[in-house]
Parts: sequence; C-alpha cells; structure tokens
Amino acid sequence: MFYLSRSEQIALFVLIALVLGGAGLLTYARGQHAAQRGAEEPLFVPGPAESPPAGEVAVHVLGAVVRPGLYRFPAGSRIADALDRAGGPTSQADLAALNLAARLQDGEQIMVPAQGQPRPAPGHALPGPAPQRRISLNTASAAELDSLPGIGPVYAQRIIAYREQKMRQEGHGFQSVDELLDIPGIGPKRLAALRDYVVP
Repeated sequence: MFYLSRSEQIALFVLIALVLGGAGLLTYARGQHAAQRGAEEPLFVPGPAESPPAGEVAVHVLGAVVRPGLYRFPAGSRIADALDRAGGPTSQADLAALNLAARLQDGEQIMVPAQGQPRPAPGHALPGPAPQRRISLNTASAAELDSLPGIGPVYAQRIIAYREQKMRQEGHGFQSVDELLDIPGIGPKRLAALRDYVVP
C-alpha cells in the first residue's frame, strides 16, 4: 500500500484546499461579471399580446345585399362578415367601393352601393337613409330591443321594466325617446345612436 508521511498528508490537504478555493473564487468572479453585464444590458421583456376585442356590435346593412337589416356581430368582425350575414351581395353590388377587411363599429350603417352609384369617401360606408321601420319602445319585445345598437339583453330588460313601471304609476309608457335617459346606463351618446331606430 501507498503511505504518506504526516508532512506529505498536510501538504496534500493544503493543495486540495487551494484547488477548491481557487475554483470557488473563479465561479464567484464569473457570477459577479455576469450580474454586472446583466445590469448594464436591459432584458428584453415582450409586451403582452394584443387581446381580441370583447363584446358585440350592432350594424345596419343595406343597399345591394340579399337580406338588408340590423345584425349583431362579435366585436372585431369585418365588413365581409356583415355581407355574409346579410345573404351576400347582389349581382349589381359594387364591392370595390368597400373595404371588406375593415372592422365593424357599433351603431354603424353599411351601405353597399350598386354599380353606377356614387362610391363612398375613403372608409367603408355610404351615408344612407334611416331605417324604414322603427321599433316602438312601448310595444317592442325584449328580442327587438336587444337587436338595437348598443342595447343588448341587459338594457332591453331595463327598458321593459321602465315601461311597465310607467304604465303602473302613470297609466302610459314612453311619451318621448328622450325618456331613455332616465334608464340607468343609457346616456346621451347611446341615445344618439338609438334615435334613428326607435319611436315612443
């Protein structure tokens, strides 16, 4: 067997301690250098991905489409989706006048011009007449009210509750469209979007 004298054992222990100590110092120095470099070089933190819009929009589609009318869509839908819901364009439709990729806006009116009619200004809608049939606030069902721009099922129920309360307390329902302002959550902006669609 191989034996070491006491002095040789001490020398070996000192050598091992020096090697381990040097390795520890080297590791520490590298860590400090990396930390300093990290402090000088800002980390790239990717921003949050754009979340899809939430909610619904109501859009009035008219002109050269198969089924003109008022339709509801998930927020973020495109004009092409509105045309599909309205049965598609007629053979006379001038689709080059529209930006089919544009996003729909709540309360918007999409006029699909026929060939030979004036084209809209840059954008995607032509100003059109107000809807021919307006919904009566005093007789409309919850589904009809729900179809109005910016209303939905919650406000539809509030309108009906207000109408019924008026009938019980005063013997009549709505006498003016402006009375919608008495309903919680319906302000001037929402009222303005409804004026062309409702009557008392």
